[in-house]
Amino acid sequence: MSGFVEPPEARYWRGIGFLLVSSLGFGLAPTLARLAYDAGSDPPTAILMRFTVASMVVTLVMRRMGRPLRLAPAERWQAIGIGLVAGVMSYGYLSAIAHIPVSVAALVFFTFPAMVALAAHLTGQERLTWLRAGALAGAFAGISLVVGLDGLTGTGDGPRLDPVGLALALMAAATCAASILWTSRVLRRAEPLAVNAHAVLTGACAYLLLVALHGGPAWPVTPLGWGGLLGASFVYAAGFVSLFLAVRLLGPVRVAALGNLEPVVAVGAAVAILGETVTLQQGAGILVVLAALVTLQLRDRRP
Repeated sequence: MSGFVEPPEARYWRGIGFLLVSSLGFGLAPTLARLAYDAGSDPPTAILMRFTVASMVVTLVMRRMGRPLRLAPAERWQAIGIGLVAGVMSYGYLSAIAHIPVSVAALVFFTFPAMVALAAHLTGQERLTWLRAGALAGAFAGISLVVGLDGLTGTGDGPRLDPVGLALALMAAATCAASILWTSRVLRRAEPLAVNAHAVLTGACAYLLLVALHGGPAWPVTPLGWGGLLGASFVYAAGFVSLFLAVRLLGPVRVAALGNLEPVVAVGAAVAILGETVTLQQGAGILVVLAALVTLQLRDRRP
């Protein structure tokens, strides 16, 4: 079987499968983390847990598949850098939801697809076609409807927004875009799981030090809080591993465009777990996002 070459169509759909897992994991994680915060935990503890669990999952997967952990020195240092960037991204997003509603944090954070598309076009990684630009714009417009723009403008009946939370979410978006683009370049010549393992181990070590410097972890004090903390950690691990594999199979721009499904998942999780309600405007936004993604798949399926 060493001479087997995967058909482009199969490669494409395998990438879509990994991306769906990633979207579900990243979409569920903020709501579950919020449950942990309400029970006495904090962002550094939640991030330490997510990187620790991700490290264990990736290590077990690699052991099961018989893949080596080794990387060439250049790729190893880049993987460590990716892990540090992912740590900053996690801190920004999970700290933002401690200051502002999950839905608003999601809107600001999910400006990253546009950042990825523009940066990839400017650096020559992928050409930004009119179709992809239109799909990105349509999906972002749908996200704006899903999470609502009233909170950002200070109008309407929504809660007042903390500028610190908005800044943290924007920082998370910028570092997420940088991570996707950097990962795409590294994975052209390195094994995805090995890069993933180095990245999550780096994140775990960095946050172990950070939590220790802050006096130790802040554990939840209720069973529901523990469920949220552990659940957020495991779904993040699944999403992080799947994202690396999806980027290699689909490319950074397509991953960024299809990643617009994540805030829809986040809103759905908030409805199901936190008891939030979906307005007519949010329902319309979900349909717009799905329509944009379907359009992209019907017209842009060449691997």
